Amino acid sequence: MNWRHAVLQLIVSSSAFSVSSCAWIPSYVSEPGVTIERMATPSGRVSSAHFWEDRRGFALRGEITPQPITKGPMGGHVDIAITSPSGDSTTCTTTRQRVNARHVRKPFSIRFDELPVPGSVVQLKHHKSANHEDCDV
Repeated sequence: MNWRHAVLQLIVSSSAFSVSSCAWIPSYVSEPGVTIERMATPSGRVSSAHFWEDRRGFALRGEITPQPITKGPMGGHVDIAITSPSGDSTTCTTTRQRVNARHVRKPFSIRFDELPVPGSVVQLKHHKSANHEDCDV
């Protein structure tokens, strides 16, 4: 086998690996027509939030920045309210942020079966209380 054949074989095999591995990497999903409102509270503010898609479906992922800013653990949870485009229907759920003591921003995520309908509004709000059962957005 000459060196040209070996180089060509290496290129083809690495391209096949990179194409097959893309199915396992989560990818950002742009939210056409879906508005994400990040609401600040005295306990924390939602510093980022985006929809992602991976092999298990869709997820809303983001980060909370505690108020006052600290690298220590942060209690509470995130309320997520999805209001339909007509405004007559609201779906409410909550999720806890992960404890990340080494960083200021605390990540959170929640899984969805499908993306919200275009024109929907997603409101995110942090609550300090761990016992809060329903949304208060």
